[in-house]
Amino acid sequence: MPRSKQTRFSGVKADPAIDELLTSAVENRAALSKRQKRDRARTKATYDLDPTLQQAIAATSKELDTSASQVVALFMAYALDAYARREPGLLEGLQDRTRSRTPRFSWDLHAPETWRRSVEETAQKQLPTGWRKRERGEG
Repeated sequence: MPRSKQTRFSGVKADPAIDELLTSAVENRAALSKRQKRDRARTKATYDLDPTLQQAIAATSKELDTSASQVVALFMAYALDAYARREPGLLEGLQDRTRSRTPRFSWDLHAPETWRRSVEETAQKQLPTGWRKRERGEG
């Protein structure tokens, strides 16, 4: 058999009992901690966001003393609710769209100028020093 086709073994192998224990621990979903179960159930999504919008989300999450993920989830739920209720402000924002140049989608959506200005203002927002401590009653 040519040398390139031979299987190479390192001389050290784990004890079969330990290997079985490790494998069963990984596969045993009932033995997972609550956090591990929650993390497995949680679905993660990735979206392309303008850097200014990312900064606005970061500033808002600092202001609310929570994670950016929670801020985005709350805002998306609000926007989807507004869309389902056919809220005029949101529908007005959907009017400013252009034909997409990709075959996969028909339209490119663009935020109205007033929304973009608001995002820029939020992104530039700086919290006063010690704001969170005062809010919590620590300072």
